[in-house]
Amino acid sequence: MRSSLAWLRETYAESEGRASPMYGVVASIGIATPLVIGTVTGHPAQGGVAALGAFFVVNTTPQGPYGARARALLAAVLVVTGFSVLGGLLAGRPTLAVAVVPLVAAVAAAVPWLGVTATLCMIAATVRPAGSPVLFDGFLEMLGGLYVSLLMVVPLLTRRLQPLRTALADAGGSVASALDLLAEPEPRAGEWERRRRQAYDDIRKARATYGLYLSGGRDDEQRPRRLIEAFARVMDEAVALRTLLDAVRQASPPEEWERERRVAVAALAARLRLVAGGIEAGGGTPLGADQPVALHRFARVSEEVRQAWLADDLVRTALIVQVRQSVSRMAATVDGAREIIAPGLKIGIDSPRLPERPTGGWSRFVEGVRTRSPGFRYSTRMGVAIAVAMALTTGLHLTHGHWLTITVVASLRDSYGDTVSRVVKRIGGTAIGAIVAALALALVPHQATLIVLVFAGAALGFTVRPVNHGHWMAIATPMIMLLIDYSAPLSWPAAAWRIGLTVVGGLFALAAARVLWPAGTIGLLPGRLARMMRTHAGLARAVAARFDGKAGASVRKRMEDAAAAAADVEESATRLGQEPAPPEDLVRRLLDATSIARRLRDDVQAVGVLWEDRTDAGPLPAILERVADQLDESADALLSPDGEAAELRLDDLLEEFDRHLATLTRRRRAELDDGVGTDAVTTLRRSLVQVAAARHALRGLASDAERLRRAVLSDAPGDAAP
Repeated sequence: MRSSLAWLRETYAESEGRASPMYGVVASIGIATPLVIGTVTGHPAQGGVAALGAFFVVNTTPQGPYGARARALLAAVLVVTGFSVLGGLLAGRPTLAVAVVPLVAAVAAAVPWLGVTATLCMIAATVRPAGSPVLFDGFLEMLGGLYVSLLMVVPLLTRRLQPLRTALADAGGSVASALDLLAEPEPRAGEWERRRRQAYDDIRKARATYGLYLSGGRDDEQRPRRLIEAFARVMDEAVALRTLLDAVRQASPPEEWERERRVAVAALAARLRLVAGGIEAGGGTPLGADQPVALHRFARVSEEVRQAWLADDLVRTALIVQVRQSVSRMAATVDGAREIIAPGLKIGIDSPRLPERPTGGWSRFVEGVRTRSPGFRYSTRMGVAIAVAMALTTGLHLTHGHWLTITVVASLRDSYGDTVSRVVKRIGGTAIGAIVAALALALVPHQATLIVLVFAGAALGFTVRPVNHGHWMAIATPMIMLLIDYSAPLSWPAAAWRIGLTVVGGLFALAAARVLWPAGTIGLLPGRLARMMRTHAGLARAVAARFDGKAGASVRKRMEDAAAAAADVEESATRLGQEPAPPEDLVRRLLDATSIARRLRDDVQAVGVLWEDRTDAGPLPAILERVADQLDESADALLSPDGEAAELRLDDLLEEFDRHLATLTRRRRAELDDGVGTDAVTTLRRSLVQVAAARHALRGLASDAERLRRAVLSDAPGDAAP
């Protein structure tokens, strides 16, 4: 009992996002205005229809710059209008509605831009009195949707770059947060993984946000792109630096050097935060003209350590040099970011335009049906559940029976765990909201009370909606109920019916999520794991190609593909963990595999960052190629009933690599003995620094590749029936 109460408390107290008060104010004005106009003109029912259209549009919560938001709102208006008209044609024809609405719901569940909006619009329209003016009602809902769309888009014209500035500032701040961790004496592994992921996620979001703006080829319009690339380079260097620091600690550098290194990295993080602040402020020069004293002091101490170690150990000396160079490269990139934002961010006008037509939709649909994918199962589950719910309410002639169907639509999710959370929040919120609405109308039974309830519900509801769905339901329930049944004010019997039907609908959604076609995630695991292995193999080959002289190898694209494939596996683990009886051992193994894959990407990335033209890398490309071959072999074994993948053997190549490093060390020693100055940056010195720095990363790569093979092939998942 105590654990159940704790779970309920966490469910209603958890924070899902940040409050959006401005969105709440705009939504409340857009929904309440048609009600006021309808009441003043003596047509309250028509005002309620227009307000309902505004609610459905604003309920889609479009995101992004004003151009992207305008496109999303326009699409929402068309969906609301079209499906409201379609639902209106079914009003007074319950048998036909039972046949048509579930089909629409199944399709809408599979099409993201339709979602639950199309289904809710149809259900709300089917309960209108027979003979209602279908086209006129659709026209009113369209007017309400267009009105609230204008309210949401027009103010953004004066702040059209704010989403881009926010995304860029978030990316810069996340990278700075990762650098802060590297400035600690011992970076915490778990916290590093979290900050590393957050930084790359924010960089991807910034890149996606920039892509939503129209931009030409002028230099000022390319500044955001250059800034994003600068943040990505700093984060790539940070990943490589963390690997280097693990190797340097084994060399036991002087305490003074370690202290100055931490101060220098902390100074870089602080400068990067100033850059992020300058972005939010709209430009300017947030940094001084010179580099901070900490960087100069670190360079001086590093040179002193290098000179002291030259006579004893050139490999340890090379590691010190590489760390100094890595910090210097990050400092130069941060200074470059400062120069980018100094004139301010500018970009061309972002005009609303239709999104690109997706390709391969039919083939994805056929593949989903053939494999009974989770998306196909969810779509079918939604259609069947709504068909049964509508058949019951129609056959039993339940008063306000549409609330049972609406609860099923709003509560049923593509996983059992998400459905449980949504049902609990919806039942509690509906009970509180319905009682409050009935009490308010009992105390002040006037039309003005309805409008005040709707306005307050919209303002508070849409403000807290991103925070917690339970809070949204508790505050917005009166608004939703009054809008859908605007001509029949809420009474105590009606409130009781709606609470009861919400409870029944929630239980029905739970039964559907449990009984009707479980997600089938296990059946997809072999393919997803194989794709993860192959994309990581492609990443290793891309880095090997650069060392072989192919400078154009797309390492960044391969890295993104590998990260996306690992994210799919992690998402599968999350879905399995939300099942009624989750296979905990399998979930743990999948999460372990994605964690190992993340470290493998870090190893490969660290090696790739060290690449320089004309570097004598020795067998390094061959090591990467062998790792890639082993990953591909493991992917083949996953998809073969009796396939096997041999253990990764790199001893011969690693020994050859060590011999190559020893040869470079002897040649560099001879070069110094021949009178070459210790400060001269020769090709041999460059090669020694790169190879010595790569040694630790390569050994980590070999270990992580073998661990990944064992993780994905030990009792390979997918044997169970999907």
